[in-house]
Amino acid sequence: MVGCSGPKETVAPQLPEGFPNHSLAEIQQRIRLAADTLASFRADARATVRSPEQSGTFKTEVRHVRGDSLYMNFRLFGIEGARLLVTRDSFFFHDRRENQLMVGSRRQAERLFPAPLSEGAIFNNLLGFLAPPSQSGWTVRHDSSLYYVSDPTGRRTYTIDPTRWRVVRYAVEDADGSTLEERLFSDFKTVNGVALPRRVIFRRPANSTLVMLQYRSLRLNPDALSFALNLNGDVPRVTPRFSPR
Repeated sequence: MVGCSGPKETVAPQLPEGFPNHSLAEIQQRIRLAADTLASFRADARATVRSPEQSGTFKTEVRHVRGDSLYMNFRLFGIEGARLLVTRDSFFFHDRRENQLMVGSRRQAERLFPAPLSEGAIFNNLLGFLAPPSQSGWTVRHDSSLYYVSDPTGRRTYTIDPTRWRVVRYAVEDADGSTLEERLFSDFKTVNGVALPRRVIFRRPANSTLVMLQYRSLRLNPDALSFALNLNGDVPRVTPRFSPR
């Protein structure tokens, strides 16, 4: 599939035939269908990060191959301050201002960029292709326009928009009903016939963390992606001063 430089407006979709009687298996199939031909993407975005380790709003270029590496750079006022590379088991964070390279585990990367990077589904999280798992005991509810798929405890819920067959909210709650984790997908536009979110939010209130990505352009399955950090000279390596959460 050839990508395009900018998403196009999506015509207001209609509820599909069969709503609200789709089974969990049918819901899963329809969500995953559009992603079957996608293997990588490149995007320009605005990233807002709030965490105990760092906060700010940056311009970023995102490059990712499904099931493999993620590359991001971070620019402020036109000056590139850092580059992040997340591989299958490690992360490398090049702080260009301090001229140092931080190296750690993939899970530790979430302390620098508090998005779900360690669970093996970066692609689905960044492009809104989350789907409820194929496990017993999950229930399907609905209102006039949405499906709600919950685990047996009722504390983990996927909210699904059947007009696009996309998860618009994923939430995990504690026993008291307080939100532990929330992922939001909104402002959908069409890229090469695929509905993709222009705004993605990852929030963990208990850890006081938030990441918001606002995509300005998306290119699907680009011909070639570089993940080189392009270090200049001998850059000292440092270990993270924090532990994974």
